[in-house]
Amino acid sequence: MTRFLFLVLLAVLLASLPSPGAAERVRTVVPRATLNYLSIPIAETKGFFRDQGLENETIVIPGSTAIAALVSGNVDYSGAGGTGMRAALRGAPIKAVMFQTEKVTWYLLAAESIQKISDLKGKRIAVGTVGDTQDTLITMLVEREGLSGRDITRLAMPSRNTTSTILSLKSGAFSAAVVNADESLLGEREGLRTLAFIGDLFPYPFQGFMATDKMIAEKPNDIKKWLRAMARSP
Repeated sequence: MTRFLFLVLLAVLLASLPSPGAAERVRTVVPRATLNYLSIPIAETKGFFRDQGLENETIVIPGSTAIAALVSGNVDYSGAGGTGMRAALRGAPIKAVMFQTEKVTWYLLAAESIQKISDLKGKRIAVGTVGDTQDTLITMLVEREGLSGRDITRLAMPSRNTTSTILSLKSGAFSAAVVNADESLLGEREGLRTLAFIGDLFPYPFQGFMATDKMIAEKPNDIKKWLRAMARSP
């Protein structure tokens, strides 16, 4: 009987242990599903996360909401780096764990009638969300060209895609938009005008990923595994 009980307890214990091949589930938030965050689906498709014993789930959530989800523990990593660093300066218990590029990769794409940045006075400009990095840099951009932040209206459009951006610019729904390189090229083919490469104007590390202080302190090895997977992705 003693041997029988021992075998039962051993079986229960073994059943409760994780399978050697079981991957740990992690959740990574990005503010938009764009080329800026292509490294994540590549790492997933190529099995780089799996090689580290991770199963990554990517979720699209706008900047400030993504940081709230990170702080609350609902996600493990947030790609809203600019919003996250501003939140950290205000006391949020989070830190940047990596940056993907050495400078901002956004362009300012405008309607054909807009010849220069000063022509945007009184116009509407599409950004991700009001208060995010796009909003901040566009305000700085127009101010260095002699306008005031009050001279433009920023429209929060976190879910727009390339097609909707180009159509909106051509229809006059807004006069300019912060876009990625591919969107800038496609827009120019449609007769739109690229006014500036924002990376040359504000060269600082971009596409940062944040993690909480709690995770950094308690699970440094998990962060290293996630970083190793991301580092292999172009």
